[in-house]
Amino acid sequence: MEKITIAISASSELQIDFQDFPELSSENKLVKKSLAVVKRYTPGILRYLSKQKVLAHLPIYLIEIHSQVDISEAEARRRLGNWLRRKMIRRLFYVLIELLVMPFTAFVALLPGPNVIFYLLFVLFYFHLKAFLSLRKIKSENLNISLQKN
Repeated sequence: MEKITIAISASSELQIDFQDFPELSSENKLVKKSLAVVKRYTPGILRYLSKQKVLAHLPIYLIEIHSQVDISEAEARRRLGNWLRRKMIRRLFYVLIELLVMPFTAFVALLPGPNVIFYLLFVLFYFHLKAFLSLRKIKSENLNISLQKN
């Protein structure tokens, strides 16, 4: 089982960040091609996309939570649940915006060279949609977590 490391700040439940997570990959043929184009022309996006894939498959990972203060497992799950709910709402917003913008990238296809804008939007849409659909089903009580104090 692969491990994800998440840091929870001491001050607020709004500060949760992935520190260590698996690389991005996909079996879908169009997504593979799109990833190759994105990797070639905009490599900085791949870390963000990797986080989206991790969000989509969160229940299959062992989640190691690092905290500056000593918190109980129930408090950690509550904070993680609130964070996941905010991520789900944000992913829904991203999916809707990307669906509205994607048809307009057809005009960019007329320009010479690869249609990087379409591929980028398609990859973002794909991973945001997968993350949103998965986050709807995830309950923080069912996640496999372990607490570590820094």
